[in-house]
Amino acid sequence: MMTLFILPLANQGRNAGIDVLRGLAILMVVVNHVAIRLPLEKTSVAAILPYRVMRFLTHQGYHSVFVFFVISGFLITSGILRRWGRLRSIQLPFFYARRFSRIVPCLLVLLSILVVLDACGVPDFTIDGAGQTLGAALASALGLYLNKYECWTGYLPANWDVLWSLSIEELFYLIFPVICLMLPRSDTWQMILFGSATLALPIAMHLMAGETDICRHKAYLPGVSALSAGVIAALLLTRSDWMGRSAVTLLGWMGVVGIFLSCVQVYFLPDPVADDLTVGLTLSTGALLIALSKGWGAVLRHRTLAWVRSCGVMSYEIYLTHMFFVLGLVRAYHATGFSERAAWVCYPLALGGAWLLGYGTDRFLSYPAEHRLRALFTRWFPTPDKRLGEHEVNPSP
Repeated sequence: MMTLFILPLANQGRNAGIDVLRGLAILMVVVNHVAIRLPLEKTSVAAILPYRVMRFLTHQGYHSVFVFFVISGFLITSGILRRWGRLRSIQLPFFYARRFSRIVPCLLVLLSILVVLDACGVPDFTIDGAGQTLGAALASALGLYLNKYECWTGYLPANWDVLWSLSIEELFYLIFPVICLMLPRSDTWQMILFGSATLALPIAMHLMAGETDICRHKAYLPGVSALSAGVIAALLLTRSDWMGRSAVTLLGWMGVVGIFLSCVQVYFLPDPVADDLTVGLTLSTGALLIALSKGWGAVLRHRTLAWVRSCGVMSYEIYLTHMFFVLGLVRAYHATGFSERAAWVCYPLALGGAWLLGYGTDRFLSYPAEHRLRALFTRWFPTPDKRLGEHEVNPSP
């Protein structure tokens, strides 16, 4: 069984702590999607855990996506700075080639499968909402506006719905490098620019106060603000040489506590206020990323967390494919006729199944395709480094 960990761990990111953070985030997404269909509070676990604790453990999917946004902005910016020394020196062809190699193969295969399932009328995968068509959904996924398409027409089937965050992140990958080339030379002005974008999140949410929940939660502006929080964290990291161990430890715990408070505030504050305070989640995640990059949280390298780290490394693959397993598991459980009180057993099964499906996707599709495409692109574009086979960055959900 341990051999199953070889591939994802061999391609593990530079920082084990960040991989753990990504792993926890993707696990929370999977748990959330199970809980929507098999609520934990209706199982026998309700006799053990208080209702709010169960809700906290099972309904962090949206917060997890924002954590992923921050991580993505941080890793993308850190990679640019490591390769070219400054954002203004980015080489567009090389950057786009690497992003294409990482994202597109897996996404195209997923969309192809979803099109076939819809054409065959498979339950849970058929687009039948009012005003929705397969062609329009496919165009929105490829055109990077699936989040807006859902805003206009309502939720798509679950395995299409998860692509809303990719529309935001992929658009960021297209625009951010161009912005880098136009940035002022002063690092201070760069931090002011991206810092302002980060702090604009509450303003962005207020501007959409009259919109539906889909439009508010899946809009471009909040997502870009979260991605900007990752950018500013990476820029601040380059100026953090003065930080001693105590300062790094303090920053790390501030990040952990801030993330926790951001996740529990929804139980004590009205929804509009809680949405406005999502900026606390993005800032706390940025602080934690800086601390992890400075060596804080060494315990996260322990082998007992290898599985969680592997989930972080394969977070993109798990995110794209986990709904196949979750939907199949839920249908199978209902078909057995078992009581809702025993449905808690589906949670560990879903986590294990999602990992296996993500591993298979990484092992037989994502990693080989990425490696070959990067080798091909190397012939066309100059390469600043030789690490063409790495999973350097896993995109968010």
